[in-house]
Amino acid sequence: MQGVTYRPGYEEFYQRRIVIDRVYVTVHSPLLRKNSGNGFDKQAYEKIDEEFPRFVTLMSEKRHGRKTGDYHFRVPVETWSKFPLEEDFDGEEIASLAISFRQPHVARGYFNVNRLYMKEHNIDPYEDSYHDNNVLPIEVVEDSEGSLLREFTELLCDRIEQYKFEYDYYLKKVFGINIEKLAREQGLNEDIYSLIEVSIQSAEIDIEWLNCESLQFQHITDERKQNYLKVFGDLTNTEYYTPDKKSIKIQFKRYQKGAGINRHEFTWNGEASRQWLVGSPETMHYSIVKNIKRCYAFNGFDFDSLKPLQLTGEDIVQDYAEWWHLPLNLVKTILYGRAFILAFDFATGGLRERLKNRGLIVPLEKELGGKKGLWRWKDSVLRLKISLQGFYRCECGFLMRYDPEKYCHVCEHCGKVDDYSKFEIGSMEAQKDYEKKVYELGSEEWNLNPYETVVSFKRLDKVKK
Repeated sequence: MQGVTYRPGYEEFYQRRIVIDRVYVTVHSPLLRKNSGNGFDKQAYEKIDEEFPRFVTLMSEKRHGRKTGDYHFRVPVETWSKFPLEEDFDGEEIASLAISFRQPHVARGYFNVNRLYMKEHNIDPYEDSYHDNNVLPIEVVEDSEGSLLREFTELLCDRIEQYKFEYDYYLKKVFGINIEKLAREQGLNEDIYSLIEVSIQSAEIDIEWLNCESLQFQHITDERKQNYLKVFGDLTNTEYYTPDKKSIKIQFKRYQKGAGINRHEFTWNGEASRQWLVGSPETMHYSIVKNIKRCYAFNGFDFDSLKPLQLTGEDIVQDYAEWWHLPLNLVKTILYGRAFILAFDFATGGLRERLKNRGLIVPLEKELGGKKGLWRWKDSVLRLKISLQGFYRCECGFLMRYDPEKYCHVCEHCGKVDDYSKFEIGSMEAQKDYEKKVYELGSEEWNLNPYETVVSFKRLDKVKK
């Protein structure tokens, strides 16, 4: 495995990296299909349902051209945990396997290569990656040799091979089926590697543009405005694009995955995934790059010449103002100004409803000093406020750093200052009381900070009990 490449700061202009996200596969044994019936294995189902009910799942599937539901044995085969898998099935799921009780000759697999990479390099997503376990930290960059993507292809190929042995193991343990023994009885001298096949059904390939915001790719929206669907209601501001030809079964999705990370996601379905994700890791690397270019071309863009627009801080704030349908100065206050705990009265009730309807505020909880009339900014807004501090450029082209104590941005090159300290909303005293309460709840035992969610406290408390 190659080491992680970290960039020492954000002095460069935009960069892009290619990663592999979620992958869905089918695992099957042609030999078992020939020698097994199509009846429901009631004995295996009842045994697992009694001893391990959490691993019995009703899943939809196609049978005889119609959708129907059937029970599967579904188990995580790789998790994100400090403990071995056999000791802790409750870790964050990285890969899973589901075997049908009716047709055990076929199984479904799911795995997330982003998570595999982070686990491999001991990257903690809740400390290094905007509290998101499905995106690498922005400091992880690609080199001129394409080492990052090559390692992703190695992880993908390794995981596919592991499925063969995991499938064989659970066939024996749950269904009492020994494929190798069945092969010997029929005079076949083959091993598990050749008796079990894994076929990719769908894969998400992400091109992540680093140090970029969604507005910098507005030209994609403008050029595809006749043929795209924009989804509102979340902080990612997701846009879906469809190719001009309906025969092209590739989905193009664009959204903001984190501050400074604009993700262009191509979902390769069916034959596209099986034809383009093949061969050795080295061959697969070239195939992915080649077909990413094809995907951009399907949508009318050239991958090699595509560039993000250069933005100023005002552009970013204006983008959020249009998104939230709020005055520019209010958005400046929320993102960069002195935004504290809020108290509303009859005269400001209209503002409260606007902020509430846009999902920006929630009532302050009692355990955090809340009482009637006090509201706090939602956790998603707080994370956005923190993560946006320092990712836009001055008119001279250099990065501007945010000073959280002075509420201003300062250009590292020309010294230009964007001062937001004059923008204020809410009560500073109430804010101090709130942060004090959060600090008290975030005891040393849980190692929490003022920006952890209140929901997390409640969840951790349940775990503690």
